[in-house]
Amino acid sequence: MESGGFRNRQGLFITVDANIGAGKTNACHAIASAAAGSGWPARVLEEPTNHPKFAHFLKRFYDDLRTGQNTGGGFAMQMFMLTQRYEQHRLAVELAWGEQGIVVVQDRPIYGDTVFATTAMERGFMTPEEYELYQHIYRNMSRDVMPPDIFVYLDVPPEECHRRMGLRGREQEEGVPLDYLQHLHRNYQLLVQEMRRRGVKVLSVDWQVFGPPVEMWKRILAITGSPDKWYEQLTFSFAKHPRLPLDRTGDSG
Repeated sequence: MESGGFRNRQGLFITVDANIGAGKTNACHAIASAAAGSGWPARVLEEPTNHPKFAHFLKRFYDDLRTGQNTGGGFAMQMFMLTQRYEQHRLAVELAWGEQGIVVVQDRPIYGDTVFATTAMERGFMTPEEYELYQHIYRNMSRDVMPPDIFVYLDVPPEECHRRMGLRGREQEEGVPLDYLQHLHRNYQLLVQEMRRRGVKVLSVDWQVFGPPVEMWKRILAITGSPDKWYEQLTFSFAKHPRLPLDRTGDSG
């Protein structure tokens, strides 16, 4: 476990999550800029879109989405993203709660990855056996990392996300159906509930109209407050019963 060296941490670990097209990456940089403007050193950890294998796995999965055929792209994409997010989460903990003590803003955490895996399985793009393997690996990974100081969720209707995806015109996103974003949206609502169940501080923001980053930064500071005492409690409660959006059975570990 990571808790031993981070009891007197000075930084802040913020995770930001949202549906595709919600404006999540821009929000991450806006929060980091607001933190820097307040005198806090800050860094954004973006999604691994620049990884040399990212385009390969994303194309395979989106091809499956467009054709409606499961060729294994869903499982491959989710396993790739899960390992990348796990490594990034550990880096965020080191930067925020180690000697550097900076504000770290993570662009979609490991927990949000479960929304995409669950949705892929429910839509037939992961087999039950593949999903079971994903669950097993995720649970072990999530027990091995400390929770963030706050989970920020940008709440945007899937119809607006679909419109924004069209405006940004990314080639690999062409043909992604609206009902897929609607499915993700439903599972994100379950994830937000799950984060609260675990005792994680959650800030849900209506992001249909982009808000002032300074105000969001102020809200983050107000919610996180002094973490010293509740940090010890979360170390145990968060790691004990990690659940995915589909898991409604209680303790699955």
